Amino acid sequence: MDLEKTLAAELARAAHHAPRPAPDLRARIETGHRKRRRRGLGLSAAAAAAVVIGATSVVSVSLRETTPDPAPPLIAASATRPTSVPTSVSPSVSPSADWPLAEKTFPPIERVWPEAVHSLPGKLPNGRPYHPELFLDAHTVVATTLKDGHADKMDGLWAYDLRTRKARELVRVTPPPRTVITSSFISAGGGRLAWWTVRKDRGELIVDIWTAPSTGGAQRLVTSFPGVPRFGGIDLAIAGDKLVWSMWGKGGLHQVPFTGGRPQPLLRTAGYALVDWPWVGSPMPAYDKQTKGTIFGSLRNLETGQVRKTSVRAIGCSITWCLRQGWAVPRDGEGAMRALPGIPDAGSAHAPARDRFLVLSQLDGTARLRGQVLLDLKAHKIGALGVKPKADGSLSTWGVDYRMPGLFGFQKDGRWVVVNLDAIK
Repeated sequence: MDLEKTLAAELARAAHHAPRPAPDLRARIETGHRKRRRRGLGLSAAAAAAVVIGATSVVSVSLRETTPDPAPPLIAASATRPTSVPTSVSPSVSPSADWPLAEKTFPPIERVWPEAVHSLPGKLPNGRPYHPELFLDAHTVVATTLKDGHADKMDGLWAYDLRTRKARELVRVTPPPRTVITSSFISAGGGRLAWWTVRKDRGELIVDIWTAPSTGGAQRLVTSFPGVPRFGGIDLAIAGDKLVWSMWGKGGLHQVPFTGGRPQPLLRTAGYALVDWPWVGSPMPAYDKQTKGTIFGSLRNLETGQVRKTSVRAIGCSITWCLRQGWAVPRDGEGAMRALPGIPDAGSAHAPARDRFLVLSQLDGTARLRGQVLLDLKAHKIGALGVKPKADGSLSTWGVDYRMPGLFGFQKDGRWVVVNLDAIK
């Protein structure tokens, strides 16, 4: 457990202190330091090599062991293990409790989830680069555009229609002067879009939270407040007629109605972070150091009061699943453990997106990155992204994150590939 937590901590630290990638990766900027977006990070060859070389035994165990390390009695391991595994998994076949290991191949995601995977042009019809953010419905993608390609100069929210291949500007975004950070994600709900920015004001960092109608219209400032933690951002959600959020690495939830006003703390949420409204979790990711205990080992539903804890030893948990060294384990300890055919990316290492999806990096026989797969823990399916490492050994894809608003996207051959995670049944 110490080894696997060390590996997770090193990945998170490497991600946050990596050099600024290309503009399309939309790296976060905070007071002069270059930060990785929470959306995820394509593992670079250098970062991977540092982890693999520095902890060869950890990676070896994660990818190649055929028997899990000793686990608490609550974990029900698979009764039998196959003596051999197929070289690929048919999209019509659900693998057993143990998936093939990382060196095996899988069908492309377009075959596994044809109803959810869409190919989009690399630019809007007006020639501008854009970034897909979320699905408003089954046919409409909300995208952001950046002024001069700068990661923290978002200047527009657009609606792209998958049927007509036409786009229209929903909101003309105007960040305030001296903005240094813009939202990692756009939130949607109740007919509204919401996002946040951070600006410098007389040596202090100020958060501004904005909203606009999802059908289009003018941006409106809802609230402002000081006190951004040094990790540089917040997790924001729409909950009925109010906005709720928690600060990265700090904990405690706050709320404000859409009508505006001063932010108010939510009672009994100290030490908790927003996971997936109305679920909050503790302990939260520390980002700059190893988190003590299992990340989100304790969950609470703020609407019903339900509490979910786990006795599973793990790195981090979602509502249903916990991740441990090379395995996904049910939070309640009931049911079979599932072997992971690769290494979770830095975003996935905390908890699966939508409580079921992980992006895993696969290594070849020489411990070099050779590709990534999207894994669905609920439906027991795996699809290959089909993106090969670049000449420098890096992968220019994002991972999936437990805060993601239902869209997973990456660039391939000059086009966008977007996956509507909520369309996968």
